[in-house]
Amino acid sequence: MHIIAYMSGTSRDIEDSVKALKALAEPKRLRAAALLAYAGGPLCVCELVDAMGESQYNVSRCLGALCAAGLITKAKKGRWAMYALRPAPGPLGKFIRNLVSPAPCCGTVAGDIARLGKRLSLRRKGICVVGCNC
Repeated sequence: MHIIAYMSGTSRDIEDSVKALKALAEPKRLRAAALLAYAGGPLCVCELVDAMGESQYNVSRCLGALCAAGLITKAKKGRWAMYALRPAPGPLGKFIRNLVSPAPCCGTVAGDIARLGKRLSLRRKGICVVGCNC
C-alpha cells in the first residue's frame, strides 16, 4: 500500500507514523480530519461540534488525539480554540484530502459538510461568534 511511502518519505519516524495512522483509524477522528480538510482553514470546536452532531467532549477528545498525532494544529483566539489540518505530505495527506475532494467520500461526511456550511454562515468577518449550540 502507498501509506508506506508516507512513513519513509518524510522526517517522521515509524512511531510518529503509527500514531498518525491510529489517530485516523477511529471514525469520529476521521470525520473531524475530513471537515478540517474541507474547510481549508481553522475551525473552532463549536463549529465542529455542530457539524458532526457529537458532544463537545467527544469532539474535543478527537481533536486532542489528532493534535497529539501531529495531524492538526491548535491556536487560541480569545475564548475559542481554533484547529486546522497540517499540510500532510505524501499518501496520507492525499488520503485525508480525498475524503472531501472532489466529492465527499460517504453520506456521513457529506452530511457533516452540509451542517458545517450552515454553521459557517453564522460567522462574522470570518470568525466564529456563536459558541457551542450543544
